[in-house]
Amino acid sequence: MRQRRCLAVLLLLASTSPCVMVRLLCLHGKGNTADTFRDRVKPLAKDAELVCVSAPHPLGDGFAWWHLPPGERSFTTPVFEGWPETLDFIRKVWTEEGPFDGMLGFSQGAILVAALVALGEMKSGRALASCRCLLLCGAAVPGPFQREIADLASRADKLENGNYVALHTIGRQDDINPPEGARQVAAAVGGEIFEFDGGHDVPMDEAALEVYRSLLKRLP
Repeated sequence: MRQRRCLAVLLLLASTSPCVMVRLLCLHGKGNTADTFRDRVKPLAKDAELVCVSAPHPLGDGFAWWHLPPGERSFTTPVFEGWPETLDFIRKVWTEEGPFDGMLGFSQGAILVAALVALGEMKSGRALASCRCLLLCGAAVPGPFQREIADLASRADKLENGNYVALHTIGRQDDINPPEGARQVAAAVGGEIFEFDGGHDVPMDEAALEVYRSLLKRLP
């Protein structure tokens, strides 16, 4: 009888204890801010704690994760101007404002996530080794790290570069970062692909939210 009472108490405590939400570091696109991106991904806030930060490099009324030489795009340029500062910034935020479970990146923010994976920042012993979840929306191959992306795509075991689950959302009509680039990133990073009828955007309709929820439930 006493054992039954103890079991009942434990079950009650388990049922009434607050659910710990997955915590994601959110990385906006070029020229945006933490505030504008927070509004954009707000529907996901019911399923995850979203910590949005502004990139370290000012750009107009917003910020960028790097600057580009004239006429270049993030997937064509041989150099990300300001990359060392961005890498230091991400490491610092991850350490000082964490713990985080994963990252959500859009456009330039998604390219940043791809670059971090390609450079091995999620490997054991590295600053972002605790990252267990990646959501990349509207990504492209990071120009300066094309070789690293290609090398990663050729590996059979993606877990060598980190223990995470990943999801890549791709708009079939994306005319900013063409879908084929996002598919190359997916082949390198690993994970699932969610394609939607739309352009360069972070899909937040119910179908997309269900896909995100499914991913968040499968964290390693």
